[in-house]
Amino acid sequence: MKNNSKIQKIELFEISVIAFFYILPAISIATEYLYDKSSIIYIAVKWILFWGVGMRLFTCGLKQAIQPAFTAKSIFDIREEKAYSIVRELGFANISTGLCGILSLFYGGFRGAVWVIGLIYYMLALIQHTVRKEKNASERFVTITDFTIVLELIISGLLLANR
Repeated sequence: MKNNSKIQKIELFEISVIAFFYILPAISIATEYLYDKSSIIYIAVKWILFWGVGMRLFTCGLKQAIQPAFTAKSIFDIREEKAYSIVRELGFANISTGLCGILSLFYGGFRGAVWVIGLIYYMLALIQHTVRKEKNASERFVTITDFTIVLELIISGLLLANR
């Protein structure tokens, strides 16, 4: 929510995205690498998929399914309650994708599929957010974070492919 000053208050939404995309993966990667000196690339991919695709989309999906007005209003500036059922269904898809990302931490065989699905999802979301002419602060924030997770996924995929 915007206040009247030029400095916008950071909301829980922004904090959670920053945590899931940057802080928690970095802590997890560093912690595991301290105890297991195996390939840093494999460790990084595992945790990027768990936090950035798994936990981020799972929690995002829960929020969309339980409280669709948040996404409709704060991201897309849609006030029409008829749109809430569409947002809720997006939430179901995000819960499903996120759960696969969470399971990829425990079942390494899931990682390739989660990587592909996560990359496609975030790339399409990035394109949609980028082409929209009128973006509010929340959508600009989402556009930037979608861009960074796409970069993380592309770079990690290229590094793994060149091993």
